[in-house]
Amino acid sequence: MTEDNNKNLEDDLNNEIESTEDVVNEITDAASDKTSDLKDNATNAFNSAKEKASELAEDAKEVLGNVKDKTTEFIQGDGKEMFDNAKEKASELASETGEKLSAFADVAKEKASHLAENAKEFAGEAKEKAAEFIDEAGEKLGEFADVAEDKLEDLAEDAKETYTEAKEKTKGFFQRLFGKK
Repeated sequence: MTEDNNKNLEDDLNNEIESTEDVVNEITDAASDKTSDLKDNATNAFNSAKEKASELAEDAKEVLGNVKDKTTEFIQGDGKEMFDNAKEKASELASETGEKLSAFADVAKEKASHLAENAKEFAGEAKEKAAEFIDEAGEKLGEFADVAEDKLEDLAEDAKETYTEAKEKTKGFFQRLFGKK
């Protein structure tokens, strides 16, 4: 019976260890997946910002091309004054577009950096939580082992007492049976 109890305690202990390893693996996988998702989101945001900036640049280029065509038309007529005004406005527009593109790119870069920083922070927190969980699991496992050891000691003590009692009763029985003391 002691061997069965030892085997059951050993099986329980092995099951707890296996369960703890499974939980640690799940937490690690989830942290890795979250980090990968955050990285992908940051990359997508940066690529989207880059694409928008390119579209804005193309639009600005198209606008400048139109302005040039109209200006040439006015110059060929007698719109020299209008040409000077248009030229000035085109320069302002190009400058504003450049400033806005630069500001937009700075904001996009800042957001991507922030997302990457958040991803690193999350990964660090997940690693820290996993380590805490592992430490707690180790402590619980130690406590479980101590309780199991106490139970085994109690069981051994009870078995010894039962054996001694059975031995005494058997001895008494044979003494009464054969008349010896």
